[in-house]
Amino acid sequence: MREPVAVERPDTRAIWDANAPAWIELSRAGYDVHRDLVNTPAFLGMLPSVAGRRILDLGCGEGHNTRLVAHGGADVIAVDISERFVRAAVELTVPGIRYVVGDGAELPFVSSCFDGVTAFMSLMDVADPERTLGEIARVLRPGGFVQLSIVHPATSTPVRHWIVDDDGERGALAVAGYFDEGPLHETWTFGAAPPEVRAVVRPFEITYARRTLSGWLNAVLAAGLEITAVAEPHADEPTAREHPEVADTRIVPYFLVVQARRRGHDT
Repeated sequence: MREPVAVERPDTRAIWDANAPAWIELSRAGYDVHRDLVNTPAFLGMLPSVAGRRILDLGCGEGHNTRLVAHGGADVIAVDISERFVRAAVELTVPGIRYVVGDGAELPFVSSCFDGVTAFMSLMDVADPERTLGEIARVLRPGGFVQLSIVHPATSTPVRHWIVDDDGERGALAVAGYFDEGPLHETWTFGAAPPEVRAVVRPFEITYARRTLSGWLNAVLAAGLEITAVAEPHADEPTAREHPEVADTRIVPYFLVVQARRRGHDT
């Protein structure tokens, strides 16, 4: 994997339309193991009850996690900036979901119309996270919740290198450039995919919003949201033994989950 490099403000629609075919193929084949084994289970484990609630899923991609939220009894409207992702999500839709092509920085909804917002690993991929957080707060009813997951600021740094022992086992991660903020570009793919698959599938070209931990948390607060819970998902010991490809999440955090509520009282 190449080191991330600073870039200008990204065209997120073009980026994710280009990534969509490979992402859909590989994730639906089960190669997004960090999502399936670590991040999504932790996210759903701390998610407030969505049964009977109107939920916005922001940055839904091909709809994997959207479908899980809908299975929890929610009435879901799912938004993604990529038309290719939305078309793929509609192919596997389940009752209780409506998909919309839209920009998180300009949500096409009236104010105070959602009970909750979920954003699975999407907020760092928008061009303007602060503006998007403001839109999330706007469409939430007073007292409504938002829960988001992002790449962990401590390890999604411009420079990062694994330190390995004599047997090639990872023991520590060296990072630098932590205080650098702004759009960063990197190229990668799902490491769980076998080499013969990676050889024929286009790698992901991703530009994401780099913020420090304080930068992200202060952006949530500045949007008028009160932080109610924070988590750093990692594999438990049995999962790490059975799936060594996610064992490194027990060494350093890959993900950050933030739960917050819009200030005010339920109406």
